Amino acid sequence: MPKDSIDQMVDEWTAHGSGLDVSALQVIGRLFRCAGHGQAAVVGALRPLGLSYGDFDVLNTLRRRADPGGTHPRALAETALITSGAMTARLDRLERGGLVARDPDPADRRAVRIRLTEAGAELAEKALDAVLAADEEFLAPLSAAQREALAALLKELLLHNESGR
Repeated sequence: MPKDSIDQMVDEWTAHGSGLDVSALQVIGRLFRCAGHGQAAVVGALRPLGLSYGDFDVLNTLRRRADPGGTHPRALAETALITSGAMTARLDRLERGGLVARDPDPADRRAVRIRLTEAGAELAEKALDAVLAADEEFLAPLSAAQREALAALLKELLLHNESGR
């Protein structure tokens, strides 16, 4: 079987003779490398649409949530794991592009709610199609059974690490 960049790294550590147990690199190193390649594929799929990954995330979060009265910017920031200031900058850019609109919150006159415009909904759909196609291309070497097994293993890792342990 051919060697990948992680095999080479492990081989170098082994040849170094330090006695370090670098076996975790077999998994963690590959997770990081795969995440980087997957992210690059997604960014490349969004580039022709003029969207950053952050913009894509906001548009499709709004689309997915489909809040009838719009979504509070704070909820969007929490979903994206960014500060409210960073979300404001994103929303300003998307609003200038005609992709989102800010509406007054009927329950709190100091607040606004964010909703997709028609153009934003159309672009969100195109962007999601492009991202899903990039995801499929990235996962092409894996069979359906391999994907299912990998997804289950990754889920186990996430559940353990997202539980706050």
